[in-house]
Amino acid sequence: MIGRRSPKGEQPRLVTKAPGRAKDAHRWATESDGPSLTAQSDSMGATVLAHLITGPALFGGIGYALDRWLNITGLVVVGILLGMGLSLYSIWLRYGTTVTPSERGATPTPSDVTPRNEENT
Repeated sequence: MIGRRSPKGEQPRLVTKAPGRAKDAHRWATESDGPSLTAQSDSMGATVLAHLITGPALFGGIGYALDRWLNITGLVVVGILLGMGLSLYSIWLRYGTTVTPSERGATPTPSDVTPRNEENT
């Protein structure tokens, strides 16, 4: 009810989701702790794409500003190339694997092809 006061000392109850039915309770009980593999790969793809777009755009913009400020031509191209190189390097650092299956001398396992980064360790 609107305008109803709770007794002194009682904290208000926060409702985060509607009370579930029996089938909803089963759904929540069987979900895994983390996101699915599809969601992880979608997230990784979006992050890589963001790196590949923002690096050249940012450094190209800095090159353009320096072009205008110093009245020199060609810094836009240098900025775009530098931004692409730094983006590729940061992607390699974050998602690159540390040990290849051939270095182990065995057939590849799923852990060999999973990226080793701070999100998966």
